[in-house]
Amino acid sequence: MIQQKLQGNEIVLLARTLAPSLGKKERSIARFIENNPDTLSTMCISDMSRFLKVSVSSITKVSKKLGFSGFHELKNNIGIELNSEEDDFHSFSGSEDNNGRLLEESFLSAILALQDSLSTVNREVFNQVAEILANLNGDNKLILAGCGGSGAICDDFHHKLLKIGMFSNVYHDAHLQQMAASLMKPGDILLGVSHSGKTSDIINMIKTAQENHAHTICLTNYLNSPLSHLADFAMVSGVRNNPITGENASTRIVHLTILDALFTVVASKRSSVSQTSLQKTRNSVLSKRVKN
Repeated sequence: MIQQKLQGNEIVLLARTLAPSLGKKERSIARFIENNPDTLSTMCISDMSRFLKVSVSSITKVSKKLGFSGFHELKNNIGIELNSEEDDFHSFSGSEDNNGRLLEESFLSAILALQDSLSTVNREVFNQVAEILANLNGDNKLILAGCGGSGAICDDFHHKLLKIGMFSNVYHDAHLQQMAASLMKPGDILLGVSHSGKTSDIINMIKTAQENHAHTICLTNYLNSPLSHLADFAMVSGVRNNPITGENASTRIVHLTILDALFTVVASKRSSVSQTSLQKTRNSVLSKRVKN
């Protein structure tokens, strides 16, 4: 039995240690606590319950296993003395002897991020988004928007969709994003990508698209972000930050994988058109490859 109340990173480490011994639902709660200490401190128990599709009592039970009377006490203690990313980064820096260790840490971080997110991605929302994309007709537009690294994720999804004959428009510039959103109409789809869920340009674009009654989808890392509350459909990854490669490094890998899965489902639902388009697009670039 835990006598002293844990704080900050101590709670994160205990949740990580405890997770493998728990059942599926309780494990997803422990993983969420481990991966989202900053977000957790601003959430209420009902938000977490809805996102993870678990009962409030299950969250309370896990909170007690971590040594607290309930979720509220856990939430108050987890925000205390969390180590900064800068401190974590210095522990990895040094001589060339650390190169192999850094390589392993980077790979393991990506693997853990994918494993953890698989248990927290909302399957119902994923299915709804897949259905909307699969049913997009030729009279409607699909717009992808992101800033910085999130824009690169949009470019990758745009490239994949083109392979199966689905045309999309990608906008990185804030003015073009707002102009495009102002011209959207019912049946159009906007997918906004933002790691933080706080990017003002994407938030404003979503608002404008909604005023025009278009479908709005967001891909973000934080359940309690302004963007996840605003969009019609929020796909949330919930990945802890990586102190080595930057705030959104592991999230980027997870977001690309979520969109890869989305692409695969949509291609399957549009199988006849997808197969023909895939063959055409593959053949179109064969001449670009050098011969052995």
